[in-house]
Amino acid sequence: MVGVVCAHVAAAAALRNAIFPPAVSVRVVQSSANLGQRLTPLPALQFSTQTPRGVAVIHVDDTVRYQNITGFGAAMTDSSAWIMQTRLTAPVRAALYDSMFGPSGINMTMLRVPMGATDFTVGGKPYSYDDQPRGRTDPGLNGFTIAHDLPYVIPALRQALARNPHISMLANPWSPPGWMKTNGALDNNYHQGALLHAQLGALASYFVKFIQAYARAGVPISALTPQNEPGNPTAYPGMEFPAPREGKWIRGNLLPALAAAKLHPKIYGNDQGWSQQGSDYVRQLRSNISSSQLSGIAWHCYFGSPDVMGALHAAAPQVEQTVDECSPGILPFPVSEVMISSLRNWASSVVLFNLALDTRGGPVQVPNYGCGGCTGLAKVDSRADSFTLMRSFYELGQVSKFIRPGAQRIKTENFVSYRYTRPAENFYSPGLDNVAARNRDGSIVVVAYNNGRRPISFAVQWRGRSFGYTLAPGSTVTFSWRGG
Repeated sequence: MVGVVCAHVAAAAALRNAIFPPAVSVRVVQSSANLGQRLTPLPALQFSTQTPRGVAVIHVDDTVRYQNITGFGAAMTDSSAWIMQTRLTAPVRAALYDSMFGPSGINMTMLRVPMGATDFTVGGKPYSYDDQPRGRTDPGLNGFTIAHDLPYVIPALRQALARNPHISMLANPWSPPGWMKTNGALDNNYHQGALLHAQLGALASYFVKFIQAYARAGVPISALTPQNEPGNPTAYPGMEFPAPREGKWIRGNLLPALAAAKLHPKIYGNDQGWSQQGSDYVRQLRSNISSSQLSGIAWHCYFGSPDVMGALHAAAPQVEQTVDECSPGILPFPVSEVMISSLRNWASSVVLFNLALDTRGGPVQVPNYGCGGCTGLAKVDSRADSFTLMRSFYELGQVSKFIRPGAQRIKTENFVSYRYTRPAENFYSPGLDNVAARNRDGSIVVVAYNNGRRPISFAVQWRGRSFGYTLAPGSTVTFSWRGG
């Protein structure tokens, strides 16, 4: 009888250990609004059997799993590549790349790669990869060349890949060559820069040649979008590309051209803001192309709230979503909120805008109609041969350093709401925001942000045990521990 009792006790202990592994220590890393803390490791915490009382509780349930996470990063614009590659001495430049892409830094795993000029272009002169004198065309793309990118864009991308060979590259044009368009120019002033019907095939070949040229240069492209912010009237590069036409072009031109070249990148449509315009575009696009022909939908974090992604997921759960542009410096909300709210609304990845800009927020195509006030993740002072990592860098790092590609978002409570009212207004309500994920190695990550004006005390509970914490206003904290 004693032996039976002992056996039951041992079995119960084994069951408890299976549910909650022994010696679980919680790693704590925090960044504060004033950057007094910058991805600062704090003393480890321990789970307790004590029941939390009188505070909000983040219940972490890693048995309920949502979307797969593919990565986090920013855009290697022409300006960013030039600044990083040519305006710093080799040791300082290496330190910047290490901070962004190395395991000792924030270990970014995604880069957006513009196909030609954006509004952030060195010298202020836009370009494509097959520019021709006005009135001349090149439908055979005999003049195609990525020579513009060889001095500093390609080397900058290679430097990133040298630190993390698994970075995913998402490419897209702000404009194809001007001769492909109705206005004969790279801009889209007054909505006049539409794609000529005769150049549908040439544009598909343009994408193929770009991917092939970049692959030969050692930069593999794994995903693309057909057009940045289609329909946005711009003095900088842009193009009219209505949703029905984009869908038909993907189906009838791009996919066949890629297949013939044995290329299979992911293709994301839309590539514009969390706005009604963006939502309407997505609806029209999806009615003109099948889900099997479109990998997903890309969004920008402007003129709306991430709820539009949640609404799309509710209507079409199989559609992958990414946020591939969100520029620090012009946002009425911090990057921490972008990261958390995007993930909570089914984004698989979040990519910010410029990696680095100078002390004046450039170089930029003047006059700056596109992104006045935008800042990079790093601010480079070439005269001092130095760089400053911005708050956006550290808030991105609170996620990118800990939630790795292949992770899955897991269930936690949501204590704030997201609702867009008007431009230049926060879309979230005050309180404690959070998101959690389970990495492929079984580790659990919880990221929390206090968007209120006072410290918030709360508890994190997992498998019946918990720990308490108090988070200062504007601070972001990441908890991580070994899962069972």
